[in-house]
Amino acid sequence: MVTGHAFNWSILFLITAPYVIVGAIGGWLFYRYRRGSGSVLPILRRAFRLRCPRCGGGALYSGWFAMYPRCAACGFRYEREQGYFVGAIYANYALTVGVAAGAVVALDWTIGLTLTEQLAVGIALSALVPVIFFRHSRSLWLGINYLLTSAEEAEDGAS
Repeated sequence: MVTGHAFNWSILFLITAPYVIVGAIGGWLFYRYRRGSGSVLPILRRAFRLRCPRCGGGALYSGWFAMYPRCAACGFRYEREQGYFVGAIYANYALTVGVAAGAVVALDWTIGLTLTEQLAVGIALSALVPVIFFRHSRSLWLGINYLLTSAEEAEDGAS
């Protein structure tokens, strides 16, 4: 009886799950864009600018980590429920792993790092990237959720 393979598969699942989720969302956004829905790009632009996904007028953040509860311009509520931004954590994790692992591999390939240097670069990037991308991952998640719910509301209203 081999038990080591189950452990390896569970680790593989944990590592790839965020990429599968982010890839599925990216595929859906591409489908929505190709289908002719003109709202995808403006909402994503608002997300990258840290603005309200509905109107683009209100700011999302009052400080570096403090988020306003609602949009000052249109009243759109940002956090729907406790745990609403768990998907943003997945996106942040996927970006962090991609940047940290990519940088370590690229630096090792170009200048040849020792194991200690690889660990130092990887740990430093793993600590810095989530903090730097925190606001944008939440904003992007809010914009994607707005795209999902606005599509559902439009379909409900049409039927």
